[in-house]
Amino acid sequence: MTKYSPPRHVWTICSMLCVCMLCCALRAGAQKTVIHSLQSSLPLYGHDSLQYANILNRISALYLVQHLDSSRHYAETARLLCERLKYPKGLADAYMNLGACFTFMNNNNLAYRFYLESLQRYRNLGDSAGISQSLANIGTYYHYQGQTQLSAPYLQEAISIGSRLLRDSLWVPVLTHYYVVFAEDSLRQDSARWALHKAHDIATRYHDGRMTTYTGLFLAHERMLNGQVQQAMNEINELVKNALPAGLTYLAVYGNAQLDIYASYAKLKDSLLYRERMLDAAVAGGYKRLVMAPVTSLYRYYKKIDQARAFHFADVMCEIGEQQSVMRTKGELDYMESFLQERELRALHLNNALQRQSRAAGQLEITNRQLIIFFFSVIVLLVVGLLLAFLRVQRVAVQRKKLYKETTQLLLQKNRELQHHDDFKNKLISILAHDFRLPLSQIISTTELFRRKDIPPEHFREMAFSIATTATETLQLFETVLRWVKSQLSGFEYQPNPHGVRHLLDEALEPLATEIMEKGILLEVEVEEGLMILADREMLQFVNRNLLHNAVKYTRRGHHIYVLARLHENRVRVTVTNEGAGIHAVDMPYIFNYRLPGKMARETGRGAGLALIICKDFIEKMNGTITVKSDGEQYATFEYELDAAV
Repeated sequence: MTKYSPPRHVWTICSMLCVCMLCCALRAGAQKTVIHSLQSSLPLYGHDSLQYANILNRISALYLVQHLDSSRHYAETARLLCERLKYPKGLADAYMNLGACFTFMNNNNLAYRFYLESLQRYRNLGDSAGISQSLANIGTYYHYQGQTQLSAPYLQEAISIGSRLLRDSLWVPVLTHYYVVFAEDSLRQDSARWALHKAHDIATRYHDGRMTTYTGLFLAHERMLNGQVQQAMNEINELVKNALPAGLTYLAVYGNAQLDIYASYAKLKDSLLYRERMLDAAVAGGYKRLVMAPVTSLYRYYKKIDQARAFHFADVMCEIGEQQSVMRTKGELDYMESFLQERELRALHLNNALQRQSRAAGQLEITNRQLIIFFFSVIVLLVVGLLLAFLRVQRVAVQRKKLYKETTQLLLQKNRELQHHDDFKNKLISILAHDFRLPLSQIISTTELFRRKDIPPEHFREMAFSIATTATETLQLFETVLRWVKSQLSGFEYQPNPHGVRHLLDEALEPLATEIMEKGILLEVEVEEGLMILADREMLQFVNRNLLHNAVKYTRRGHHIYVLARLHENRVRVTVTNEGAGIHAVDMPYIFNYRLPGKMARETGRGAGLALIICKDFIEKMNGTITVKSDGEQYATFEYELDAAV
């Protein structure tokens, strides 16, 4: 009997289910009835009562596994009401429900923020059950972010707190969390399976059909791992069959997902049927955003045999993509609006306290003033004498301070001028020593080969062509140096003209086409239509050629180079990104400096080359800015901004 290891995305779905199941633990058979009963009772409590807020949170929790959009609507309504009523327990429950909703919406970062908000409020309230559930949710989030070291302490604390709860039914979701996270951990597999069986036993004892179904799906998965494929599928089919009538739509989605994977593993013909059932349940409950991969596979399958049906799945894919973008943006805006409202409320409270303190201080000041007036007549002559002496000393001090300030400013100005000249001299010496020595050395080395008599004629032509190319590049570099030196002197005048950005970039890329093709580099150039830039053509083209040459030089074979030009606040922003080794963090602040104390200096004994120094100087002469970004391992991005041509 062989064991089976399912694909990783099965466990991702498990984690999402585990998050939402924390919010309530009512009997599955009463799901629809309880929701209807709670909705009917809402008018009895008025719209601004704590009981009304509690019922909204209960309805939201119940809807999590039945209809996602309804759950989010009730959670958001409860949040706004609790903020208005200043009801911390209801607000913590609302944040917990919103975190579960955004987990289902594949927005884990926003869900994580809501879980942190709920944890903070539960800690302030001393609510052990809420603390345990929030810790378990945060631990699971870190687990699926690949941060296992952060995940384990949260789950261990959740288990510890949950074991001390008076109602062990509230411990069931936390135990299930523990199983989901540590089921594949060889050191914790036994404790994870114990947690699953313990959770199932507690759910069965409390006749909690919802959690019994939920843990039953995991128990079936354990049978699958032990090779009992058909028995596991029979158990899941029975659970799914009972889930839909009971209003547990999401459990039906997840159960069919398991059946799809198991059928594919066992090479059964029912895999496609389970996939379509999973999609139907997801559409009915608003969980479409979780089934993008199955929908994609159905589209690819039917595209080959039934184009009309394939169009239906293509529409579903487009709808899922649009909803993900819209819901992520709207959820983040709602969170920020809530956060800012709380900050504004705290600011108002603080302002009121400051006003009360100010009034008290004013009253105290009046009392002190009366006492001062009483003694003022006695000490007035002494004060006048001291004041005259102080003014005389102050006048002398001001004059000395003014003289000292003028002298200091003059010295600083002279030091800056000396530093500028010294830096320019050192910069020029360092640049010429490296950037002209290398090409001249190459020319000399190549000409030495002409003395050999065993070199074929075609090699002579290649060497001659190499010498001509190197000499031409050196001459161009020399002319650029002269232009740069001139720009450093007082006689330089910047006279910009409008130029088409696309034309300039294409012209700069043309000499690099052969090398790009040889290295198999994937070049992507994106320029806004009709984008014009205001600059000196020769200076700007030198910058473009250098940045693109460096990108091609340092990009790994078969990787990407991205060139992007767009309009940003009346300025043109050009970005060149290459997928290479990146730039070390120590070198980043000095990349445009001829003195580089970081890794590059230790390896090469020099600072940045002539090109980058002149690039920075040219961009600044054209009233622009140039920056560099890199993660130090996988990419480097150079970006400059110049004025756009009107």
